[in-house]
Amino acid sequence: MEIGSSSSSTKTGWINQVIRHPITISLYYAAAMVVALVYSTVQSDFNSRIFVWSALGVAVLLFSSILVSALFFRIGRKEEFEDRIADMKEFINAQHMGWIVNDKFIRALEVGSSETWVFTRKLHNDLDQAGEIFQAVRSNLNAGLKYVYFVPDVPSSYDVIDRYRKLHSFKSGQVTFYLVPQEYFAFYTEVVIYNANNPERVGIEWLPQSQLNYYIAMDGEHTDELVGIGRMYAAKFPDYGERFSAA
Repeated sequence: MEIGSSSSSTKTGWINQVIRHPITISLYYAAAMVVALVYSTVQSDFNSRIFVWSALGVAVLLFSSILVSALFFRIGRKEEFEDRIADMKEFINAQHMGWIVNDKFIRALEVGSSETWVFTRKLHNDLDQAGEIFQAVRSNLNAGLKYVYFVPDVPSSYDVIDRYRKLHSFKSGQVTFYLVPQEYFAFYTEVVIYNANNPERVGIEWLPQSQLNYYIAMDGEHTDELVGIGRMYAAKFPDYGERFSAA
């Protein structure tokens, strides 16, 4: 109901602006003058042909006024919209906010990453079948690329891993899950390292807001520190397969 009423009010506002546009009002006056002249002519000497042509002229004037006003209105709205976009870009550049990226940018990073490391509690993006990242993960796994996941060693993680295995197909050794004791797992948001074993690796952190699909791109120094943490986890704690094969 709210969407319909909003659309209706928007249309009404647009019509009001067209009707009240100065060009429309000027053409209304011109049409009124033509009507007055026609009326004066008809009073003195009625001529059906003159009457018809005059009526057509008035109709053309009215139609032209609405068309011209609408065009001016659309051009004005477009310029206003473009100005707002330019203002937003200037604000982002001025505040050095170029490190905020969206899921489409993440997908471009993910596709082709030879080895991707993920520090996560729920694997939300890798399990969300409607998301951009899920499709990128599936594509990478089909291409034989590797994934390493670091998850807290809690029962909910086992359920998440089982869901992952059901949703994705991969070969032995292609995907590794490291179970990190809860007291050592210092990540509250999802952090991903693309091309983790490459000097040109990129680190991304998902913003902790469920209504946003935006992420923070880390600088090289922080990315390298996270790689060091991942290597420490891998050396100290068993992966999911080792843990349960030994049990």
